[in-house]
Amino acid sequence: MKKALYFLIGLPYVIHAQVGINTPTPTKSLDINGELRIRTLNPGASTDDILSADVNGNVRKVSRSDLNGGSSSGFNNSILGYDPKPVATRPQPPGSVPGGGTATELGCKKWSGNNHTYCAYQLSQAINWFNAFSFGKQMGGYLVTMPNDAERIWVNSNIVASGTGYNLANNVWIGFNKIQRPGNPDQLQWITGEEFRINWSTNPATTENWFNPGEPNNSGGVEGATHIFAGSVNAERKWNDLNGTLTANSSISMNQLIIEFNE
Repeated sequence: MKKALYFLIGLPYVIHAQVGINTPTPTKSLDINGELRIRTLNPGASTDDILSADVNGNVRKVSRSDLNGGSSSGFNNSILGYDPKPVATRPQPPGSVPGGGTATELGCKKWSGNNHTYCAYQLSQAINWFNAFSFGKQMGGYLVTMPNDAERIWVNSNIVASGTGYNLANNVWIGFNKIQRPGNPDQLQWITGEEFRINWSTNPATTENWFNPGEPNNSGGVEGATHIFAGSVNAERKWNDLNGTLTANSSISMNQLIIEFNE
């Protein structure tokens, strides 16, 4: 009777603890250092998500449409060129930055709209778009993408604007760039393969983008990388296309970044 009583008393504390099997230092609610076997599984439905595991063994849900190279959210790993990692595995501290200098993480916030985490970084020196892309890969995430107004408004209000705790007042590269396909004109595209949300209430229909009027214009035929205007240049923090090899615009450095993580 005493054993049963002790078990019942301890049960509430066990429920909220992290349990490890073959590991004394679990990092999840259930952390198994070994193989997993389930003897009986109920039949699933054709609309069920699929369980997958990353290189660290973290299990997550994946839409079955991802197996076709895309996803219900429009994210496409094959276009990005690599598989993003969990935000918890990002290097801490960030370390050296491609092209030179170091990065300091200002903080991270999670948006309930897509359950993605967005981290802000201050760089010790300015960076071009291509090295910024590589830095996103190095961190396990990617340059922030904002294919719809809801995400763009949240990112601006919670990460970019003054008063957010980060104050990203300078130019900020984002994950929208020009690509070249054989036999077709160069085209701007989100690095994740996502598509802009369409506003069908206008005639003609428009995309939910935040480009400054007249942009993107591929000035001189050399522009294509996209950035958020510095606050002192554009108070609304509109977007502009620019030569991706540059590290400044209007004499204001590209030394702040937002890296997005898929969780």
